[in-house]
Amino acid sequence: MSLSIGIVGLPNSGKSTLFNAVLKRQIAQVAEYPYTTIEPNIGVVEVPDKRLSLLATSLSIQKIVPAAIRFIDIAGLVKGAHQGEGLGNQFLAHIREVDAILQVVRAFENSQVPHVAGKVDPREDIEIVNLELELAEIKKPTIYVLNMDEKSITESAGIKSIRELIFDKSKSKGLGQDGVVIPVCAKLEAELSDLSEEEQKAYLKEVGIEKSGLDQVISASYKLLDLITFFTIAGGKMVQAWPVKVGTKMIEAAEIVHSDFARGFITAEVCNFSKLVEAKSWHNAREKGWLHTAGRDEVVKDGEVVEFKFRV
Repeated sequence: MSLSIGIVGLPNSGKSTLFNAVLKRQIAQVAEYPYTTIEPNIGVVEVPDKRLSLLATSLSIQKIVPAAIRFIDIAGLVKGAHQGEGLGNQFLAHIREVDAILQVVRAFENSQVPHVAGKVDPREDIEIVNLELELAEIKKPTIYVLNMDEKSITESAGIKSIRELIFDKSKSKGLGQDGVVIPVCAKLEAELSDLSEEEQKAYLKEVGIEKSGLDQVISASYKLLDLITFFTIAGGKMVQAWPVKVGTKMIEAAEIVHSDFARGFITAEVCNFSKLVEAKSWHNAREKGWLHTAGRDEVVKDGEVVEFKFRV
């Protein structure tokens, strides 16, 4: 299944800076993923998953294909968008097509980049965006990215204090209070994208950040959308990760991998990834009794490696 996240926000919130970081991390081999055409305002990046490399190393497989997430840079939002103000119609048309919304909220001061309202007020900005979505009758899961400066992000007191900063506790039903909140420095993310993976890890460790903001967003998207990952091994030469909704049945997973697998489905052989890593081969896993046969209606579990049996 494809997974798409729409990046929204008021002008000068850092939305474009964050999207540029996404573009720099875009997967080069786009044809390997569920998107064959990438437009200038779309970036496709891989979902970090250490299990892929563990499987590949244990089974001596050279090629891995991670699950992918598509970020869409949606036209900037202004007050009155639901009535067509600014690029409102374009904004709302695109936002209806995504699986989740990533709302970039400004929490940094910069005299050279004026705030559209003349003052930095994350709570008010969120209410403007959420009201426009509500009036347009758009309800999708939301991740709030609080765009802070680099000093603030490294000294952040944690998610609880950040939530208090952007949500009004005096309201019995504050807009968006059930959303995920992630502190991010978009400028830092863009700079990190110019570094190698090892250099990124070293820098993040130096400033006391465990995981990049973009990786946090991807992980949060998975959780927010109730997604899990299963794996397939193609001819012993490629291991691939597939995101599916919690509760997905084997026959539905087969359809996602290839329509022929579902059309001619007989059964599926399944092994937990950690057991397969330990066994070092599918044959050894079978000999140890670590494989089980699954029917079309069995529910796929997170971390399972699946081999579909089908008639051509």
